[in-house]
Amino acid sequence: MNEFSDFIAQGYWWLSLLGGLHCLGLGLYIRYIYHENNGNHKILGSIFSLMALYFFTGLLTKENVPAPIHFIYLLIIPVYFLLMPLLYLYCYRSLHNTREAIGFSPHFYPALVVTLTVIAATIYRTSQQDIFPDIPLNITPALNHLNLLSAMLPGILFVQTALYFYFILRMLSRYPGRTSRLHQESLKDIKFRWLLVLTLALMSNWIIRAVLIILPLYFGEPLSGVNHAATKLVLLLTVYVLAIYGLKQITYAAFLRGRLTRPTEKSPMKASQQLLSSEELAYLQKLMQDEKK
Repeated sequence: MNEFSDFIAQGYWWLSLLGGLHCLGLGLYIRYIYHENNGNHKILGSIFSLMALYFFTGLLTKENVPAPIHFIYLLIIPVYFLLMPLLYLYCYRSLHNTREAIGFSPHFYPALVVTLTVIAATIYRTSQQDIFPDIPLNITPALNHLNLLSAMLPGILFVQTALYFYFILRMLSRYPGRTSRLHQESLKDIKFRWLLVLTLALMSNWIIRAVLIILPLYFGEPLSGVNHAATKLVLLLTVYVLAIYGLKQITYAAFLRGRLTRPTEKSPMKASQQLLSSEELAYLQKLMQDEKK
């Protein structure tokens, strides 16, 4: 049993490291190398950077952090409140081709409120103790053993995620589709499919995490390393699928742009090409003049 636990712990550590590095590299590539005219690549890069942070938290252990591990998790949780607002803004701006700067959007206000609340609670708790407070997250056996803030934040984050997924899916469902364009492929269709795949992929991971992590947490069941490893493994596979699918869509979009610009380049040649020769045109013009006389 100890060998199996060590194997799960080592696998979880390597999954966290591998997933964090890949998401961080993908986020930096999208933000600084891959460019879009409306600047939405920065939002997408931020989304993958948040995924990298989620993976890197798996590298934290009691031996390599200066404070209780669950206290560190409590300080990191407010950052996750930025993920769904970023996804919503990315989908909205992509569908409407918005080019204005984002600035500090009102969608980020909940994350700011949660951050200030955590900071205030941290200052208050540490001022009452000489050491960092130890906040147990394993609910054994009842929920009232948790610190109030650490118990509320995962539930609030769950509700926020559910609401944003509802609004995003409703926004995507209003997309007109291809029927109004006589079944012709367009760049908007490619963008819509990418947004739909990205949203469904993140929603699937959210459901898996809710079943394996959130529900056992609130029902007082102990969380094993298998649960954490399974959620990170599924997310890592999802990142690979999104990277491959995104690359395919970028390639197809480049091909489609070339195909759409080709008729405009050849249109002057078609206009200059005549079905009749100059002698035949002169003969027809002479006949028309004779008929007028």
